[in-house]
Amino acid sequence: MSSDGTVAWILAAGLGTRLRPLTAERPKPLLEVCGRPLIVHALQLLKDAGVVDVAVNSHWLHPQIPQALGSAVDVDGTPLRLHYTYEPTALGTGGGLLGLRHVLPARGRALIANADALIDLDVAGLMGTDPAPLSTLVLKSVPDAATYGAIGTDVDDRILTFAGRIKARGAVARERMFCGWHCVQPRALDVLPAVDVDDATLLPTVRGAESCINKEGYPHWLNEGAHLQAFDHAGFFFDTGTAERLWEANRLLLSGDVVLAHLRPFARFVEGPGRVFVHPSARVHAKATLRGPLLLDAGCVVEANARLGPFAVIGPGITVRSGVQVQQSVVQSNARVVDVDAVGVHVGSCRTSIR
Repeated sequence: MSSDGTVAWILAAGLGTRLRPLTAERPKPLLEVCGRPLIVHALQLLKDAGVVDVAVNSHWLHPQIPQALGSAVDVDGTPLRLHYTYEPTALGTGGGLLGLRHVLPARGRALIANADALIDLDVAGLMGTDPAPLSTLVLKSVPDAATYGAIGTDVDDRILTFAGRIKARGAVARERMFCGWHCVQPRALDVLPAVDVDDATLLPTVRGAESCINKEGYPHWLNEGAHLQAFDHAGFFFDTGTAERLWEANRLLLSGDVVLAHLRPFARFVEGPGRVFVHPSARVHAKATLRGPLLLDAGCVVEANARLGPFAVIGPGITVRSGVQVQQSVVQSNARVVDVDAVGVHVGSCRTSIR
């Protein structure tokens, strides 16, 4: 928890179906943007806001997430205490959150985050909002908000509608999309179907009925007259739901076209001319060619006459063999060795063309 008692619950149990075949080898939250798993970008935002206790649920390809992160993950020099649940059958956002609340109770409000998108969010600002509402949801104005299920608010940013699931409870002034982050009173989950948590297993195992806080929780509370509030997010938000979107997220950050105020994807690197980011532990042969934008992560080895970039991300521990060209490509950490020219998104033996 943070100094004010705020804990965080991260939803990370999704199947990542649209990212197949990449998610046949690793869960979506462990797919990397600029060498860092999506879930670790979220953890960095939480850490910077002062949160130190985080619970994460797991289902698809379990136990990869707890194995990758461990019980005390170090994010930019600061440890976070991580707690986990395991769902043998995915229980949706509702059942997932009930399990997380069981293993990491909140004294006050809890932050909820999805682990499958990038957002440059002012988490401290969200935590500093009025605690009176049952929940404060992060909303963003986009031209196609209705595609994502628009949430309507009044002139004071009080939520009146929820993705067409209830009749508007007043005059709607704005409609925005929900970004998957909220700051919630734990009792908001009490209307969802109960789950059973077996604490005797290696990781607490959660079973029960699937439910969704957005379909069954918030609409119920709005009908009861509860106060749900919007937190407007005007900055960067990017869904990484397909291989093309995952590639584009890497490209956007590498290019420098996106102005970031809270995400710090390059804090671990030494930056050279042309936006060439090299981790201090990477080893680059003097006869290799580096053309930015480019990122080489921890433990990378680049052999003689390899040609990297533009727009190449070489994940942690990757060796690029002599003479190989890698451009317009994101090579994830467990690919290990790149010994042929590479274009596209690569995760181990799985790869997806982005052309």
